[in-house]
Amino acid sequence: MDRVNLTNTDLQVSQLCLGTADFGTKRSREEAFRQMDIFMEGGGNFIDTAHVYGDWACDERGRSEKVIGGWLKGKRDKVVVSSKGCHPPIDNMLCSRVDVKNLHQDVEQSLAQLQTDYIDLYFLHRDNPQVPVGELLEALEEEGKKGSLRYYGCSNWSLDRLKEADAYAREHGLRGFACNQMMFVLADVVPETLVEPQLTILDDAYYQYEKDTGLSFMAYMCMAGGYFSKRMAGKPVSPQQKARYHAEANEAILRQLKLYVSEGYQVTDFLYSYVKRAAFPSIPIAGFSSEEQLKQALVSIEQDIPEEMMHNLVALKRMQSYHW
Repeated sequence: MDRVNLTNTDLQVSQLCLGTADFGTKRSREEAFRQMDIFMEGGGNFIDTAHVYGDWACDERGRSEKVIGGWLKGKRDKVVVSSKGCHPPIDNMLCSRVDVKNLHQDVEQSLAQLQTDYIDLYFLHRDNPQVPVGELLEALEEEGKKGSLRYYGCSNWSLDRLKEADAYAREHGLRGFACNQMMFVLADVVPETLVEPQLTILDDAYYQYEKDTGLSFMAYMCMAGGYFSKRMAGKPVSPQQKARYHAEANEAILRQLKLYVSEGYQVTDFLYSYVKRAAFPSIPIAGFSSEEQLKQALVSIEQDIPEEMMHNLVALKRMQSYHW
């Protein structure tokens, strides 16, 4: 699998990042280990998790990180681990945990759960505009100097706050954010559905800033939860997916995808290509409910989709993150 150099780092990561939100819950320890083995055998080396992953499904905290920590033994130097902290409490999503105290606490707990001395790339999972951006950056720098974090980034931050953070880093001689993690997907998204739980999507202005700065990017929900694949197979979609993706633009995209699939392509080929073709280092994150899905992804991520096909699909979007 192709490697991508994350901007202003020495991290060389696989073009596909393995998502692990369900490891230790929907995916058993054994299933998770098998997926990570297959991913590594297929050329993958980039795994994304979070301090909060799994907390919504059971009483034990940190299930995803703990499963990954068990698998990492003997492989740590071969894997780039991305994790995130300061997520709101699962039972109170409006209560921010983004502050210096929780940041240090979550880093310490994630290191223990992952059974590692360092995390390659660590994200603030949310933002709290009430906390001065300098306090957060200085705390992240402190963890970096201790050796706990090699690099750090932001997830679900507004463009204004990202610009503020970048300016602070320049003015104070800090490394600053090395990567940004947001929603970026071929599917047209009903923006009102992103209010909770404070999700952010890469829009035109944000895309242009990413392009201008070259800031590396990781795209979550880039498969739209299998929305197009389910629709094409005549399978039901969830109420949340209906609310988020049922729009005329997606009906048009679906019709176009059916034509391309009839020519031998897979739906996932186009979803991955949409992210990969961004004008800055851009890595899709994807989780899988089966080994078959993962194996197909390892093929899809390598597909070279003709420019005209992608242009035709992107032109159907109402919310265009970039233009061809």
